[in-house]
Amino acid sequence: MAIINLTRKVLPSITKSIAQNIENVKNMPEMRLAAMIRSGDKGIVQVGMNECKAVRILPDRINTIYTDGLASCNSVGVVCRGLDKNPIVILSHYTPLETSRIKQAQTLEEQLKVYDAYIDRSVKPKVFYNVPGYQAEDGMRPCVNNIFEKIGVVMKKFFGTKFDEQVVLYQHKGRSAYFSSANIFQFDPKKTNEMKITFVGEKELFSVIG
Repeated sequence: MAIINLTRKVLPSITKSIAQNIENVKNMPEMRLAAMIRSGDKGIVQVGMNECKAVRILPDRINTIYTDGLASCNSVGVVCRGLDKNPIVILSHYTPLETSRIKQAQTLEEQLKVYDAYIDRSVKPKVFYNVPGYQAEDGMRPCVNNIFEKIGVVMKKFFGTKFDEQVVLYQHKGRSAYFSSANIFQFDPKKTNEMKITFVGEKELFSVIG
């Protein structure tokens, strides 16, 4: 599976047709991926709530990893380049509770220990935070959240200051119908250094590893 366009230009509205409403749900990005998994696609990995999973992105094997829907949860994705030039991705999805934030940092550290010897240190890892925000006068601001500090401590243990971070905030209140709340990482199976992230709310980011 190549990188596919999961995003919609316009979100559908609830209609009087039950069948149409069901179709609208099926067309949400996370629902499309879940359907592909049920159909036997082995290249997609799903991360449930209070889970952290790591995958090696390899040509014609795993190419997509995504979270279940985020309500007020924190999702943290870490993308490294392996010594074989293929990405290593660690993706987590935890509730906003303090105990969950501690666990999120702990599980990231555990996965980094497993893959530490396979990471190419000449390329800066990238950390992507998809976390809840609120609307302020000057735009979206992150909700009170110390996940950044906790994850930063872990990353510095392995990489010092040689890593990049990006925060993408998402709306967690007053969402419209069929609002996608998944965090999705897709890689081109023929050029695994090319990545597309679809954040909550179907915000898109294209990036190159290395």
